[in-house]
Amino acid sequence: MRKGLLFLFLMMLLVMAGCTDDSQVNTEGEGTDGEKTGDIVIGFNQDISTIDPHGTNDVNAIQVRRFLFERLVDRELDMSYKPGLATEWTQDDENIWTFKLTEGVTFHNGSDFTAEDVKASLDRVVDPSVSAPTKFLFEMIESVEVVNDYEVKITTSYPFAPLPNNLAHAAASIMSKESIDADYQNALDLAESEVTLDEYYSLREAGGDEFQEVSEQIAEYTGEHITNEPDGTNYVQFESRAPGENIVFSRFEDYRGDSVVDNLTFQVIPEAGSMMAELESGGVNLTTPVDMSMMDRINSNDVIELVEEESLRTNYLGINTQKAPFDDVKVRQAIDFAIDREALQQGIYDGMASIPNSMVSSSVFGYNEELPLIEQDIDKAKEALSETDVADGFDATLWVEDTQALIDSAVYIQEQLRELNINVSIEQFEVAAFLDMLGNGGHDMFLLDFTASTVDADYLLSSLTLSTNAGFGGNRAFYENETLDGLLESARSATEDEVRLEEYTKIHNLLREEVPYLPLGHPNMTLAFNTDQLDGVNIDAAGYIRLEDVSFK
Repeated sequence: MRKGLLFLFLMMLLVMAGCTDDSQVNTEGEGTDGEKTGDIVIGFNQDISTIDPHGTNDVNAIQVRRFLFERLVDRELDMSYKPGLATEWTQDDENIWTFKLTEGVTFHNGSDFTAEDVKASLDRVVDPSVSAPTKFLFEMIESVEVVNDYEVKITTSYPFAPLPNNLAHAAASIMSKESIDADYQNALDLAESEVTLDEYYSLREAGGDEFQEVSEQIAEYTGEHITNEPDGTNYVQFESRAPGENIVFSRFEDYRGDSVVDNLTFQVIPEAGSMMAELESGGVNLTTPVDMSMMDRINSNDVIELVEEESLRTNYLGINTQKAPFDDVKVRQAIDFAIDREALQQGIYDGMASIPNSMVSSSVFGYNEELPLIEQDIDKAKEALSETDVADGFDATLWVEDTQALIDSAVYIQEQLRELNINVSIEQFEVAAFLDMLGNGGHDMFLLDFTASTVDADYLLSSLTLSTNAGFGGNRAFYENETLDGLLESARSATEDEVRLEEYTKIHNLLREEVPYLPLGHPNMTLAFNTDQLDGVNIDAAGYIRLEDVSFK
């Protein structure tokens, strides 16, 4: 009799298990406050090249890093400031800032967060051995002084009002000093250098030829340890990575706050239709950005919710100003006049973008609403081209990363430039290879986007146009203009907002005349998630996934 009852009990369990839909199971548990916890799978259309916060500056990589690392300054969903690893900060005078740090924070490796980690992280981002493309964001920092375990004093070489903006950027992520030391030691070992770690730090402090020699020896190896064993303080920690396939994070049990996320996976699914199929079936829980070709499918699906936010992003056409015939400003102006931004807005983004009047969107400090929108004028385009050595037209290549909206934009531009007898060949690249090739300067024209995630025009404009950033620093137009450099420095160092805004308007007007970059539009940020599984998923104006309010169904 007991065996019969046991058999019936086991059969009932098997039937119950068979009735469960695996796509809806998220290995759920309970958080500290009784909320349901679970796993989240995020679908990305591209892989990232490195987890190192001082590596590439692409959006997908930043998305991933933000879940591992924290910064001194954080942002609310509306992009206003909120405390991060710093509880408060004050500007003591024009060049000195004091940051009080959060106590009781633990790194994923088990070490305590202190001011030494802040100094090590900020010193590393400007180290030439690391070659961070975001180095310019912190070049005004003259010194980072450890006052005590939970206070740092940052001195800038000139007044720099947007410092908290820059310290909220992912490149200001705080890593443990232990992991930074291990990364340098790994680089010294791989370079077979006889210099010790302490000697390296001393040489870096002193500068000079001897440091330059060691720096060049280890540069190709820095970042290897950090990208394989990243060490942050946020609520998930690194678990594994299969390049081209996925990155997996797991719950960090010693996180000081609350989180409902047990495991977080970034799944690479390049094809838009496959991404939507996975989203609908629950194979992935959310995805961003949303391919515009999938909008009808999303709008007709009761399970999928679209989240949309006006953005800080600019999609643009970049032109290699050092390469003939594009070194002639009249050629660049002709191309600029020929492009129909309104057609791009409607045809590619289905109206979910704004037409630009400059390189920055209306949400960015430095935007001037009084500047006119950029309009197509074929007559002016033909007139400008007639004043050049290529008045009858020419052949050109247009490079683009394999993002559908940019590819579609490239086709639009290709068609529109035919009116000037400019024959454009389009070449597509995977993002990591694309950025590397652009840094080497072999291109004619290229399509990219830039998100002014600091909410300040300085970030976008300095990255794209500062002469010292030519190439891998972000200025892939290889544009050099001493007047513009001076205006950028003036805008950076001004202490009054009115003065900064005046300088940015001058910069916008100069760039509209010189056109090293052609702003095409400011597409809204988009995210789609499966409402059968999740609730409370958001996206901010920088395009970052926000899971602060997420809950499991």
